[in-house]
Amino acid sequence: MARALRRWYGWLLIAAAVLWLGYNVVRRAATGRWHWSILLDAVPPVFLIAVPLLLLGLSAAACGPRRRWAAALALAGLLPGIDQTGVNLHALRPGDRPVPANAVHVVSWNTNYWGMSNEDPQAQLRFLKRLDADVYLLQEHVIWVPGTGEVGYHPIRDDARLQAEFPGYHIVRRSELVTISRFPVVAMPVFGPAAQLPPDAPFNQVFSRDKVLRTDLLVGDSTVSVYNVHVTVPTAIDLSVLRPQVDPDAYFRRKFDWRQAEVQGLVDDLQANPNPSIISGDFNATSSMGTLDPLRAVAEDATTASRHPLPMSWRCNAPMTFQWDNPLAGRPLPFWRIDWTFTAGPVRVHRYELASAEYLSDHRPQHLWFSVG
Repeated sequence: MARALRRWYGWLLIAAAVLWLGYNVVRRAATGRWHWSILLDAVPPVFLIAVPLLLLGLSAAACGPRRRWAAALALAGLLPGIDQTGVNLHALRPGDRPVPANAVHVVSWNTNYWGMSNEDPQAQLRFLKRLDADVYLLQEHVIWVPGTGEVGYHPIRDDARLQAEFPGYHIVRRSELVTISRFPVVAMPVFGPAAQLPPDAPFNQVFSRDKVLRTDLLVGDSTVSVYNVHVTVPTAIDLSVLRPQVDPDAYFRRKFDWRQAEVQGLVDDLQANPNPSIISGDFNATSSMGTLDPLRAVAEDATTASRHPLPMSWRCNAPMTFQWDNPLAGRPLPFWRIDWTFTAGPVRVHRYELASAEYLSDHRPQHLWFSVG
């Protein structure tokens, strides 16, 4: 009886390993190429290594040739995603990473609709001021009315307040993006989908298509291009594609096309830009998504300067009032990283960190210390 149970256990384990291998191969082939791949990409990247290793461990309890087949299939299921798990092996390097006194400190943060879930509307300003950064890159500096989908965005007009809170800084905004810099802004080139917007476009259209704010900053004797990025979300937080009035295929195709155009526009501008560059923000893409592949081909990931072996940035210390109509929205679910920083040109990254948001947003702020040359 026990041997029969182990035999059936082995077959079930082989079936599970085959299913995982099939999923992982299809996911790897589809990501970044097919608009429905977002459903396959929803699995936390760490599972790409955790699931095959779990299946490998469980194979030890099988008997006969089924043990070898289960183990072999589990290892095969590891291969398609082994380089997409988000594990940062550079964190294992010994020794301190000193930051020079003249290094530029950048903070990049998705502010969660500028604190709409916080009871204290000034808490985020106090938080940012304590960080004492040289450059702040803020995403979602906008008002959104829950339940209104893609038409419920409204601008925030608080330049005077920001200038009062950050005296001596230069403040630039466009769409939902705000850049606050100690360094003078010498240019603000517009490119990609944003360049195609008519001058009288309503704010919701601007919010939907203007997703990269480039500011060229005069840092010492160098001009540094800083890209403040918020790539379009693959699906709206309060939109169910199962509703009869929604065409799921058209919806996901549109979101996919927007995301591709935003990233490609950013890549094209980077390739034509001779300045050293910092590219940072909320890309709404994990390490296993093909969305970022074009950017990774032309820029360096700042994660190599991090001490975190497995950096996570989204739903970490999420504000508990972040509920809306989703019962999981306010729960910490630290399985994903969708916030990234890249560099291009002669930029030296001395340190990179994902810090606590102190329950002020569902995103962790990114900290980067760099110098040019």
